[in-house]
Amino acid sequence: MSNCVFYFFCYNTDMEKHDGIKVSVIVPVYNTSRYLEQCLNSILNQTLKEFEVICINDGSTDDSAKILEKYAQKDKRIVVINQGNSGVSVARNTGLDHAKGQYIAFVDSDDYIKKNFLEVLYSTAVSTDADITACDIVYEKNGKLLSNNYMARQTFKVKKPVFSTNQDKARFVKSGVVFNKLYKADLLNRNNIRFVSGIRFGEDTYFVFISTCFASNIALTRATTYYYRRTASSVTADAFNSEIVFDLIKTLDEINDYIAARPIDARKKAEYFNLFHSFAINMFYAWCKEVAEPYKTNFKSMIEERLKRISLENNDFVDSKTRRRYEKLTGTYESFWNKLAIFR
Repeated sequence: MSNCVFYFFCYNTDMEKHDGIKVSVIVPVYNTSRYLEQCLNSILNQTLKEFEVICINDGSTDDSAKILEKYAQKDKRIVVINQGNSGVSVARNTGLDHAKGQYIAFVDSDDYIKKNFLEVLYSTAVSTDADITACDIVYEKNGKLLSNNYMARQTFKVKKPVFSTNQDKARFVKSGVVFNKLYKADLLNRNNIRFVSGIRFGEDTYFVFISTCFASNIALTRATTYYYRRTASSVTADAFNSEIVFDLIKTLDEINDYIAARPIDARKKAEYFNLFHSFAINMFYAWCKEVAEPYKTNFKSMIEERLKRISLENNDFVDSKTRRRYEKLTGTYESFWNKLAIFR
């Protein structure tokens, strides 16, 4: 009986601390009036009811502000914060600073979510004690839905529904998107995990990597879906063809600095750096192929300079494919045939 009373007491204390709010949904808004109502309707019609919606109007110049005000007047769960245009990272950080929920979800204002999105992610997180819970993604482009098969592809063969090892985390971080996940607020606040202001491209990469490293448990579910709308105006569509692409390098520099500054024991820090170095090699390799020609030479030079500082010795996260990519990026690659003396 005493155990039952103890757990009941702890649960109520935690809920009281969060004002009964199970999930804070953070929605950065910038000139998305065309899609905003569908986004908000998909959130307000959730089967889970104990949530708040923090909408950050990031200096919109269209009708987004009017739409937000109209919805806030109809539903008291919506909180609207207006700020000058500062970018999605600052907008999300504003939302995090105001969030009261036990868990945090991020929904982009031109996307929408399945009706059971919050309930499934929340119940999965609670039952597994997961710091991060992730679900499937479906892309919408020109009105057509394209299944992404997120759990099979983007998590790169993480087959366990709940995992905690760094080997599984090394696969999971390659997913690289923030919006199809639920984060325990305590994980983010205790480790001071926020988005990096000033980064216009790759901001999700930083947030997902850091939060994954410091998560105790991560859970996967295919019982719900996040609908991601691909639009021609998205930053991703043009980033590889502009100087914005260098923000990707800044992103990995910020990850490096964060790990270096954390007050953790040397063994754990070394393992996090090994995980990060493997991740960085594969990300740089993929990005390098996409960068437009006017920026490619400088981009590759900056990559090579950073990668030559690291050591792959005793790095269990670096497989043979990753090592070959490292050698190609640093100009030290030698083909199998060239290594044989008979062909020299």
